[in-house]
Amino acid sequence: MLITERRNKILELVNAQGSIRVVDLAKSLNVTTETIRKDLLYLSNKGLVQKKFGGAIAVNDVTDTPPLEREFEALEEKVAIAKAALQYINGNNVIFIDSGSTLLTFVKHLPPDLEITIVTNSFSAIDSLVKTNNVIYFLGGEVSNITMSTSGFWAVNALNSIKIDVAFLGTSGFHSHNGPTSKQFINAQIKKEIIQHSAQNIVLADSSKFISNAVLQFCNWSDIDALITDSKAPSDMIDNLRKQTEVVVV
Repeated sequence: MLITERRNKILELVNAQGSIRVVDLAKSLNVTTETIRKDLLYLSNKGLVQKKFGGAIAVNDVTDTPPLEREFEALEEKVAIAKAALQYINGNNVIFIDSGSTLLTFVKHLPPDLEITIVTNSFSAIDSLVKTNNVIYFLGGEVSNITMSTSGFWAVNALNSIKIDVAFLGTSGFHSHNGPTSKQFINAQIKKEIIQHSAQNIVLADSSKFISNAVLQFCNWSDIDALITDSKAPSDMIDNLRKQTEVVVV
């Protein structure tokens, strides 16, 4: 087993069980306890598990960081994902753009002369969107100073009056889930509502989301028309996802 495969397997076992001992991992993977300790140190430094004496516990992130703080993480991959997402936009479309750092990159790579209608709940996206020739609608609602977006009853109520051709959605880590996720219930709720009002749903996610976790799954992959990601994503997970939805690898 390659080192990357072994570490992905360790992450899978830790996330599935919540916590696990070094000796149990060594026995399961047929390697020494010293090898497992080095693997856990690597995964811990990446923020993927929490190392403890004699083992590790799962990390289920519940705290988001503002999109602007994450904008330059994996920027090359996010730019490639953003450019690939443009193929899903046609003339006279009504599109929705979600909040998130990858979606912010997508917004900054929209051609200024598309002349489409854009609906968003992302404050971070507005500054770039108002500089284009598109018709822009912003969803009112409860404001999050972390995700820099709106959600809640007012936002859902506004969605009930419109139909969306294509929704471009973000996701938190989904290693232990069977669908895209959110770290906050109120954001998961608005994403579920958007999917119900959109003819086509596209998730933009860089490869780091494949090996990290969040708390709330807001839909199944079968509810998503396409996932656009980068070539650093684990090939076995991509193969599994392709049984449920289209996966575009850039």
